[in-house]
Amino acid sequence: MDFLLDNILLIAIILVCSVSLAWPMIQRRRTGPEVDNSSATELINRKNAQIIDLRDPKDFKKEAIANFVNIPADRIQNELGKIDKARPVLLGDDDGRRARMASPLLRGTGFKEVYILAGGLNAWRMAKLPFAR
Repeated sequence: MDFLLDNILLIAIILVCSVSLAWPMIQRRRTGPEVDNSSATELINRKNAQIIDLRDPKDFKKEAIANFVNIPADRIQNELGKIDKARPVLLGDDDGRRARMASPLLRGTGFKEVYILAGGLNAWRMAKLPFAR
């Protein structure tokens, strides 16, 4: 007992470090895996993934990845019927934040394969990959 009292600060530091190290794994289990551009392309081409752009329609109209369907993040809950649960789903937005918020909703309503485009469309753009418009 004296050891615990004498080293309470050390124990607190160890606990904080442990949670900090485990947080990315906890978050990934909740939101689902993030895939890089090449893995996303493979999902689209080989697994016939549905690709959902979660941005606002005005941003979607300016530029979008080919075959992305626009379902804004704030409306996705009402439009789940437009997404096939039997096919993989790839979520994209500007930077991945909206996708990380929408992914648990899809996973919680029975979608088995939900992926997030790592870095979002910003990463796609930086890699100089094509846009439909």
